[in-house]
Amino acid sequence: MSDLNVKALVDAGAHIGCRVGRWNPKMDRFILESRNRIHIIDLKETIRGILRAKHFIREVVASGSDVLFVGTKQQIRGTVSRAREQGGGSPFVSDRWIGGTLTNFEVIGSRIAYLEELEKKEAEGQTSVLTKKELARFNREKAKLFRNLHGIRDMFRLPGAMVVIDTKTERKAIREAQRMGIPVIGVVDTDCDPDHCDVQIPANDDAIRSVALILDELFAAVEVGKSLRKERGIPDPSENRQRAPQAAPVPRPSRGARGRRGPGVPGGPGGPGGPGGGKGRSGGGARPGQRRPMPGGVNRAVEIQPLAAESKPDEGATKSAEGGAEEGSE
Repeated sequence: MSDLNVKALVDAGAHIGCRVGRWNPKMDRFILESRNRIHIIDLKETIRGILRAKHFIREVVASGSDVLFVGTKQQIRGTVSRAREQGGGSPFVSDRWIGGTLTNFEVIGSRIAYLEELEKKEAEGQTSVLTKKELARFNREKAKLFRNLHGIRDMFRLPGAMVVIDTKTERKAIREAQRMGIPVIGVVDTDCDPDHCDVQIPANDDAIRSVALILDELFAAVEVGKSLRKERGIPDPSENRQRAPQAAPVPRPSRGARGRRGPGVPGGPGGPGGPGGGKGRSGGGARPGQRRPMPGGVNRAVEIQPLAAESKPDEGATKSAEGGAEEGSE
């Protein structure tokens, strides 16, 4: 924290924003002025955001949760990957955000277990019996899983907070965090929307030195939080290597959304137990705003009763009607 000052931020280029034509009007409160058609970020707001983020991260880590660092830009991947060494073993995503990392955490855990199984087979020498083609396929699959999941392989439950570099690039990760109720700390440039994150750090999110300086401060806050955790006697989440499936509840679908199952499948639209399933509906009634199903549907039995007596029409009335019709035609 002693190295955090305006001069260090200026030397790192944290005050340089985007061009004036690319700015987001919601970032107006973080902009100091514009020079040569480039916005200049107010570094007082940057320091204020860093201090708020450090205090929040320290309390989250001290309470027993982890902080997930996300930054998939090409130039900052190496900086974000230092979260494991300098951030006290914090999980990170630096290559590509896998859809469902937070909302489908149970399946992601199974893929991590599969990666560990492949590494165990390789360590035991079971790959020596494979052919050249099978070995190449094995190595490609293991390398792909390692590249996508090695940063979160020690994350055995949902994080307590998430740090994002550039909220525009990591919009998918922010959506999942908001859906699961995870607070987001974002490093936002002048072309970003600050409403997408809970704690804003206005700074240059493209310069390597700027991002490295901010992340070093946040890594230090994680270390302080871990020391406070030990003082309070709270167990480390990495000690419990059992992945709890209840940590990632299945989000409720929005109203009117169609199910993933096809029509006619039990539980799907049009099937027994699903919306529009007719007599196969579970619960015995229609949901609010829907038409109540008809017992038996359109194929219900209909009772047909004959008429009591057939009445013959009067011959005189028939002749008079025919004569009137002829006169009208003339």
